[in-house]
Amino acid sequence: MSQFKKICSFVVAFAMALGLMAPMAMASSVAEDVAGTKYEEAAHLLKALNVMVGDAETGAFRPEDGMLRSEFAKVSVYLAGLAELAEGSTGKTKFPDVVENHWGSGYINIAAEQGYVIGDDVGTFRPDDKITYAEAITVLVRILGYEPSALAAGQYPTGYNIVAGQIGLMKNGVVSTGNDDAATRGNIALMANNALFIDMMERVSFGTDERYEVVDKTILEEKLDVTRMYGQVIANSDSTLTGSSTLKANEVIIRTEEGTETYKTGDTNAKDFLGRNVIFYVLDKGENTDKTLILVRANANKNDEITIAAENIENITGEGQKTLTYWLNKESDSKTQKALIAEDAVVFYNGVANAEYDLAQIKELQSGGVTLVGTNADDIYNFVFVTEYRNMIVDDISLASHRVTDKYDLMSLTLDPDDRNVKFTITKDGKAIELKDLKEWDVLSVAMDAERPEDATVINIKVSSEFVTGKITETYENKVRIGGQYYEVAANYEQSGQPALKLEDEGKFYLDIEGKIAAVDTSTVAGSNYAYLMAAEITGIIDNTLQIKIFDADGEVKVLDVANRVRVDNSTGKTGEEALDLIKAANGGEVAQLIAFELNSKGEVSYIDTAEKANDGKYHEAFSLDFASDSLAYNSAAKKLGVFNVNDDTIVFDIPDGETDPDNYAIRKINMFVDKSNYDVEIYDLGENLTAKVVIVKDSSGDTNAESSIAVVSRVGLAHNSDNVTVDKLFALQDGEEIELLAKDVGILTKGEGKLETGDIIQYKLNARGEIEKVTLLFDAADRANDDVNVLTEFEGTEMETVIGTVTRKFANSINVETANAPETNYDISNAVVYSYDYTKASSVQVTVVDSSYITKYDSGDARKVFLRIYQGEVKEVVIIKS
Repeated sequence: MSQFKKICSFVVAFAMALGLMAPMAMASSVAEDVAGTKYEEAAHLLKALNVMVGDAETGAFRPEDGMLRSEFAKVSVYLAGLAELAEGSTGKTKFPDVVENHWGSGYINIAAEQGYVIGDDVGTFRPDDKITYAEAITVLVRILGYEPSALAAGQYPTGYNIVAGQIGLMKNGVVSTGNDDAATRGNIALMANNALFIDMMERVSFGTDERYEVVDKTILEEKLDVTRMYGQVIANSDSTLTGSSTLKANEVIIRTEEGTETYKTGDTNAKDFLGRNVIFYVLDKGENTDKTLILVRANANKNDEITIAAENIENITGEGQKTLTYWLNKESDSKTQKALIAEDAVVFYNGVANAEYDLAQIKELQSGGVTLVGTNADDIYNFVFVTEYRNMIVDDISLASHRVTDKYDLMSLTLDPDDRNVKFTITKDGKAIELKDLKEWDVLSVAMDAERPEDATVINIKVSSEFVTGKITETYENKVRIGGQYYEVAANYEQSGQPALKLEDEGKFYLDIEGKIAAVDTSTVAGSNYAYLMAAEITGIIDNTLQIKIFDADGEVKVLDVANRVRVDNSTGKTGEEALDLIKAANGGEVAQLIAFELNSKGEVSYIDTAEKANDGKYHEAFSLDFASDSLAYNSAAKKLGVFNVNDDTIVFDIPDGETDPDNYAIRKINMFVDKSNYDVEIYDLGENLTAKVVIVKDSSGDTNAESSIAVVSRVGLAHNSDNVTVDKLFALQDGEEIELLAKDVGILTKGEGKLETGDIIQYKLNARGEIEKVTLLFDAADRANDDVNVLTEFEGTEMETVIGTVTRKFANSINVETANAPETNYDISNAVVYSYDYTKASSVQVTVVDSSYITKYDSGDARKVFLRIYQGEVKEVVIIKS
């Protein structure tokens, strides 16, 4: 593969990852796990109707998971348009197994009152059981009013299944695996979506001549006040099909066969469908309310649409009807594609219709791209959306004047929300943000409908905070290579007057939304080669070479030759002996200290920077020791040592005071610090925001951090590390995922006299190489049947507790646990990761990730206990242990 193709491939991939290359009209809030599946349309509409909204934390729809009966009660009540009634009906239910404070009591009460659910043969509801296909079908048939037909066709479940098939409840790919099988969320969504459009059955006569008929009413319109319609979006707040728009930010105009009408956009992305034919759903509560869109989707049968990135545009030709030649994928395509653009095509430049725009200009686009939309089913595109970005780098933000200035002075923006003459949006990662949310060095990709910001009426801004840190190791045309990856240099940087990027340039390279380098901060790498200088001496008889022994930021001990003429601090051209004297003088006659250094092309040390002893807790441009304390407290929530910030980029040297053996040194991350613990530290190179680049810790205990999530051991083996040394290897589950980690040596993954085993619950500590160097055993799998360990344990000096005990009661989001040393206690487990350890299963599946439905009340016939880790009052993990 050529270098150029590699570069193009990366740029396209990066842009797609940021959403740039996705067609505007495909923007959607549908969950990723149903996108492109048979469940997508149903999931999208049901979410818009609040019938099924997916996982509140992750947004996932989980189509293959089951659904609790209590959850389905909520679905049925929302589907029937009775959600408001449910809110006022919480509390006691007629079912003895539904506690008064159950989250779903209101839904269960309304569903029972309406006759949608009737409980089981013994009068219980079983709220935490999974709903079966037969049960779900029965409830939906009842909501649609077809129960008389179902009873006549054969009672439960046969009659309901027959009627469900007759009325279309089971179409569009519904798969029922059996009456008593748990219905999946995906199939429930398909059935519920089908139910929305089925004509309902109603009682039309009473008395002895009781009759039921199918009527021209649907759940969607009759119960939810929502109408499905078809049309074309012909105006949004930025533009009409002919020019500027006077609509408000939350309005669009849609043309249907009945005429044109203005709608409120609600929470939809209706604005993005300008020019497209759409299927849309309107909530209409009556004459005195606005008609509000709840969902807009492209009408796939009525639109042709392609989006072409600027770098993939090859040519455009023709006087009337035009032909656009482009590549789909420059890396793999052997020939270009062609698209026909109508002579009278409407052209939009950065969101606004512009009859004066010359399409020949798209060949010169350096960013953005073109989206072609055809709505006439004739393979000719009649709408052209041109997007062109200009980058600016945030230098300063004035909230008083609403002004953003550019570090390179290429342009500035005034974004005043009260200015009626300009409409603007600021988005980051697809979400709207405000001016106050912008940060220094953010890259703003600005799309304006005019050349100058002061002439623009529409300004749409996409924000990128992405960057790469490193050194340029290769240049190629206007591309550079950093960390093994190629990056194109953005036009704004080339126009900025900054020095051209060259080999060995090092810094933090800020990327725009297309993954191009838009700015460079070289100050971020000043003194980046940090090391703890352990020893220095003159060697050799003839040349008197200075050698230094260092413990570097990668945790490695190295002996380096110093160049014959070396710079030390601001003194240049020093001999080895002179350099050694300067090093000692900088530290009160002692060699051992933190330094920064650089190597020349021969691998010799060409520059040694010793730290200025400022010790005033302030930012200094030079490499400096900014603060030292023998008792600085760590605040985990704020990520602060005292008043100083630390983050994942902070290098932590663990150098015990007075220790000279480098085997006892370590490089660590900030997760070594334990909340509310005090440390003897030296803080170096504070940034302007008081973030430390380097910390030396003199009194590390080496303990694992109470904040760390647990790992449930699957097995322990041996493996070779990158140095081909045999070490322990851990296989475990952590944070709901399988992990594999090497230890720094053999004998690390142990407990007592033996190795860790399946089911052990641990926390571990990593060194700078990501190797496990210490393990804390929280539960010994050998104690699974030992009730003496069933206790609440508080870990002194931390905010962590562990609980080992038996479940006495279980609720939807919490459990009661009994231990030997504490009373029965209720624990909220709604946010906990849940694991199962069952020694009776095959070794490969003894440890698994499960959900809270697997937690059961203690049963001596199937004895299981639970392990809970609690941090800062919240249950983080639960492990179900087969006793």
